[in-house]
Amino acid sequence: MVIALVGLLMINSGCGDDDNAVVEIRERMAVIRLSIDMVIEDKTCNGAGDCASIAFGSKPCGGPWEYLIYAPGNVDEVLLQELVDEYNQLEKEVNELTTALSDCKAVEPPELECREDVCVGVSMN
Repeated sequence: MVIALVGLLMINSGCGDDDNAVVEIRERMAVIRLSIDMVIEDKTCNGAGDCASIAFGSKPCGGPWEYLIYAPGNVDEVLLQELVDEYNQLEKEVNELTTALSDCKAVEPPELECREDVCVGVSMN
């Protein structure tokens, strides 16, 4: 996955000055996303109360793209919040630089469950 991501980023690197800024931001976002995934990797739980979610991403219309599910007892929540905040801010910058568009549908936090000792989200749609 990492190799494919790096390859995709390299393909996009042959752009103008403005585009280079966007490519650099997206590269930083990819590194942050990998860090976030490692931080929240251990989703083991004993009950739904052991699970949490955090708004992730920045839609051009506002609000997150999704909610990441994690087990707070297995996570440095301060670090997670810092990484997510940085990622969200960078995505907001990309949206502004590229005049990105998206649907404006609000994404609701998932209902959380502990299934087979793993935190999962259940869509409420």
